[in-house]
Amino acid sequence: MVENAPMKRDSVLPVKPWRARIAIALFAFTALGWLGWSAWFHSRPALTIQEIAFTITSESSTELRYEVTRREPDRTVVCVLRALDSSGAVVGEVREAIPGEVGEAALSTAARRTVVATLGRAAFVRVDRCWVTR
Repeated sequence: MVENAPMKRDSVLPVKPWRARIAIALFAFTALGWLGWSAWFHSRPALTIQEIAFTITSESSTELRYEVTRREPDRTVVCVLRALDSSGAVVGEVREAIPGEVGEAALSTAARRTVVATLGRAAFVRVDRCWVTR
């Protein structure tokens, strides 16, 4: 019968517990910092749009009331408004530039009332997208 030879221990140094704790603490600190920054950044968007109401004024015209709130009131905002028929096809589109305001009295919210000319009867009108120009 073969006798079991005693096992030799490798000469690998064990990981010191304080190094592991420091690595975990650094990872946790970095993760919490990123989470905090991400929550703060996404809770303050550069631009918010609120559609208030739309009116179908005729077979070839609609009107949309909306508000744009921007973080930097001196920047120009461009919005695309679209009128859609009952099947969802685009029957009218307007690109509107909202100029920035300069000075201490500059308002961050701009209320707009825009007429959108249509090729046929629209079912509804919406703000398709807006962006801040540089």
